[in-house]
Amino acid sequence: MKKYYILLSIMLLTVSATTVPAGTVVTNEVILPKEPGTYMEVRHIVLRGTNEEIGKALGDIAREWLDVKLGRYASPVYAKARRLYMAKNYPILLDRMKGVAESYNLSPADDTYVTSYLVYDLAPLACSALYFPAGFTTSGHILLAHNMDFYITTLREMLGMKRVDGEHDLFSRNFIMELYPDKGYASLVVGALDLMNGFQSGMNSEGLIVAMLADNNAPANKTPSPRGDATGGLNVLQVARLILDTCATVDEARIAILNNKLTLGFEPAHFLIGDKSGKSFIYETSSKDFTDHFTGNDGKPQIMTNHSVYLYPDVNGFPSYSPRATYNSFYRYRALNDFLQKHRGKISRDDAWRALHSVYAHTVDADEGAAFPIPCRTLCPMVYDIDERSLEVKFYLKDGPTDPSTGDPKLIFSKIFRFKLAVNK
Repeated sequence: MKKYYILLSIMLLTVSATTVPAGTVVTNEVILPKEPGTYMEVRHIVLRGTNEEIGKALGDIAREWLDVKLGRYASPVYAKARRLYMAKNYPILLDRMKGVAESYNLSPADDTYVTSYLVYDLAPLACSALYFPAGFTTSGHILLAHNMDFYITTLREMLGMKRVDGEHDLFSRNFIMELYPDKGYASLVVGALDLMNGFQSGMNSEGLIVAMLADNNAPANKTPSPRGDATGGLNVLQVARLILDTCATVDEARIAILNNKLTLGFEPAHFLIGDKSGKSFIYETSSKDFTDHFTGNDGKPQIMTNHSVYLYPDVNGFPSYSPRATYNSFYRYRALNDFLQKHRGKISRDDAWRALHSVYAHTVDADEGAAFPIPCRTLCPMVYDIDERSLEVKFYLKDGPTDPSTGDPKLIFSKIFRFKLAVNK
């Protein structure tokens, strides 16, 4: 196979509050263009201003880049209820909704169109994540290592339907987004699916970090829709964004979760949330009785893949699985647990990258909700440093040569991009 290389610049961005006027789009650029034979495009977006100005900018980008069409409320009463809920529980999002309305030439009190999300290419969130407290790392910094994985296909094909001309593959239009609002905490996220709220993991200026992964054991609607607008409350993407916008510690995040109504969406999810103190917890919901479950890290590294941790607290109690089922959630959890058990000494950033490599998705699989086995790939591995407020991330480009011992392809990624929140710590 002929080899070629795509050269990408390694970016380190710092935005100064003294040089960037309020209310402007600081950055909106494609940092990884989709080329013939590669899978995805990645855009870097930096916004600063009031939350209404940020909402307006997000609406403009959603229309121009993603051709997002707003959804409709089933009835005006749901629109009114949604605004009242946001005014009480999440006024930051209410202001951003007003900005989206302006972008789409609507009244802020419009009762027809849903402005609380900007959804595109909607799909579940399959991943693996590993949180390292400072006492376990060589740098003395808190790290989060996170693989974002999914099928390389369209949503229709994943659900067993035929592809439609013009459709985009799932997670083929991703973004790195930095927000510097006048109210709420600054944040840096890796996202897709919903330009308003959607991210797979992110970190805020206070050193709080959130990773959101699919949970195969949690309750979910079976209809592919992000809607929480007909029932009130927040969907999983909005809850994750609320936590970054408003919480500085894991204790505050726990209270925010308990004080809000989490609506069922297309994909059940659980959260791994950690802060600069070294504390972390996994939040999960029971599919039997909808009770909340918080599993703390007790000062140790914490692993999360795609099954409910509270149901399977001991690796020795995992269900059986084929040793060739390398994307099975229990296989990946055990692989990360084995990495921790066998590692000698403290964890470096390179070690965190090696841990992610040990559970890359490069197989044909149906474990994450596909109608039939479909190629599943790790689309963006990333490592956060909470103390530095920094992120390293690379992106899947294409399959490489097949490993004759496993029959699985090697994954070819972009070079590593580096980002850093511009905050005074």
